[in-house]
This record gives sequence, structure tokens and C-alpha cells, in this order.
Amino acid sequence: MLPRKSLLPLKKDFERIHKTGKIYDSSSFGLVVSFGAKDGPGAAFIVSKKIDRKSVIRHEVKRKLSDAASPFLPRLKNNTELVFLAKQKAKEATKEELTKETETILERARLLT
Repeated sequence: MLPRKSLLPLKKDFERIHKTGKIYDSSSFGLVVSFGAKDGPGAAFIVSKKIDRKSVIRHEVKRKLSDAASPFLPRLKNNTELVFLAKQKAKEATKEELTKETETILERARLLT
């Protein structure tokens, strides 16, 4: 799991990142990348009810995405803000598959140092 200080909790953060950010797509999730005023890298995870109506399943998907992103957070540029948008395939994907996809998409976005 990500440390609490690395999470982006406010709705206005999501809206700003979605407006100003660049979107990258993978098979299990979409990634919106923006560079904000935050002093360290931050991330947020959105799992809609389209994925599953049960909150337990949605929370499980959110935890898998968070676990997949956490090894790369220290390697991100300092003011990077990420929003992960889960897709249906993320529900069936393993943590290892999501970690590999996360690394691929972050390299494609040239965010890793």
C-alpha cells in the first residue's frame, strides 16, 4: 500500500489532474499524469461501480493497483501526480501483471528516473 502522504484525497485534485493531465492507456487501467505543486509524487485510484457493484471487490481492485504502483513511487519525478482509472480487466488481473503493466506505462510516459 502507498503511504498516506502519497495519496491525493481531494476531488478538486482529481478534476485538476483530469483537465491538465495526459492520458496513457493499458489493458487493465488508464493513467492520467499531471505535474502539480505537491512536493512529492502522489497517486489516486478510481474504481467505478462499472467494475463491480460490490464495494469489497472494488476495494480489492484498488488495493491491487496500489500495491502495483508502490514500488515505483520513489522513482518518480518529484511533483508527479498520477490517477489510475481501473478497467474491467483489472478485476481478473494478478498483482504481478498489474505491476508489469504499471512499469511499462510509466516507462512509456518517461516518468521513471
